[in-house]
Amino acid sequence: MKTISALSLAAVAAAVSASGSGFSLFQGDATGIADAAGSIAKGGRVGDMYYNPATLGATTGTVVQAGSFFTRPHLKIVTKSPYTGETRKTAGDKKWFAIPHAYFATSLCEDVRFGFGLFSRIGLGDEFPRSWPGRYNSTKVDFQTIDLSPSVSWRATDWLEVAAGVTFQYFDITLEQEIDAAGIAGMRPYNDPAAGPRLDVHQRIHGEDDCAVGWDLGVRVDPVERLHAGLAYHSSVTAKAKGHVSYDAPLPVRAAYPAFFQYTKAHGQIEEPDYWMGAVAYDFTDALTLGFNVTRSGWSSWDKLEIHEDKPFLPGHGTIGAEKDWNDVWRFAFGGAYRIDENWTVRGSFTWDDSPINRRHADYIVPADTREIYAVGLSWESGAWALDATYFFEKINDMTVSGRPAEGVFDGRYCDGFSHAFAFSASYLF
Repeated sequence: MKTISALSLAAVAAAVSASGSGFSLFQGDATGIADAAGSIAKGGRVGDMYYNPATLGATTGTVVQAGSFFTRPHLKIVTKSPYTGETRKTAGDKKWFAIPHAYFATSLCEDVRFGFGLFSRIGLGDEFPRSWPGRYNSTKVDFQTIDLSPSVSWRATDWLEVAAGVTFQYFDITLEQEIDAAGIAGMRPYNDPAAGPRLDVHQRIHGEDDCAVGWDLGVRVDPVERLHAGLAYHSSVTAKAKGHVSYDAPLPVRAAYPAFFQYTKAHGQIEEPDYWMGAVAYDFTDALTLGFNVTRSGWSSWDKLEIHEDKPFLPGHGTIGAEKDWNDVWRFAFGGAYRIDENWTVRGSFTWDDSPINRRHADYIVPADTREIYAVGLSWESGAWALDATYFFEKINDMTVSGRPAEGVFDGRYCDGFSHAFAFSASYLF
């Protein structure tokens, strides 16, 4: 059984962001957000190596690219208390999150290109009030990876290019939540959100990893004139995480249980999903290209959530787990690009992104369902410079949640989920 410790994955709890397929990020650069099919099958920007390293051959000379993706997610969670019947709607904290990227490419010889990318393939972040009804499941999360990815592509023939690379990943994660000390002591119903936070113990989990390693493969073909196709595989990344758990307990709790809720080290591992990305694109005219792409995300790797603490915060609580049983899912997108003139190009796409969440185990970890994403982008090129900008709107479908009070989850639903996002990239050809 593959397990993912809460030291790692709890950092994705209670977050909804402009990600997809769980908590994956598909925002490699500004053009890829607006037209992922073209970025996988045809290429043109060095940042397309995020999707398919075999697109390196579509660039020339020595080129650098840098930019960032900015998103502001919105989400409300409706909860119904099993103890009082009270229904409440809570909104997450509305913050802007930045996800930067940078790329470099150059020729090693006539048919071989080298590329290097710095980006994030996994990440989430959000915060709820420490007094909200779901506080015993999660209140705050910060989780973002930094991926360093060198790749080499080889132009085998006029119509075939193949590529391979490795990914070195670093991550830093923080999760905060409340523990119902009064409920544990039998002073009130366990995890009763109406009882107030006066005797709650604040728990903070922080973890990081020195380095995790994955690998990437890509192929790009131009089988006939005007037709382009690409296929890429990005392996799963498994990392052993180390960190600590700290507790902020009220004075009455400290006085009653001085040996409990003490700082302790924690450990575990995270296995992220692998990805298959495929696309076809066709140049209907010299100016217009349309394409379709499919992505499979292997989220069945997340079947259980576990915490391993060196010193249990309470006797018999050294390992705490919850079933997840997520599913492998598919992401479909249709998009295209239209070259207005020698300087300006407009792009657009629609994406349907399925949710991997098993509804039987749905909770406040990644509280989101299937998504619909609408994107428009504009590119400008002149001489050695290229500038790209994209806006997209992400609509998150509502999802019903079945209550499990022992886990701090109550009957209710995720609703009113959406996100506004912008991306900017700048490239320079030396």
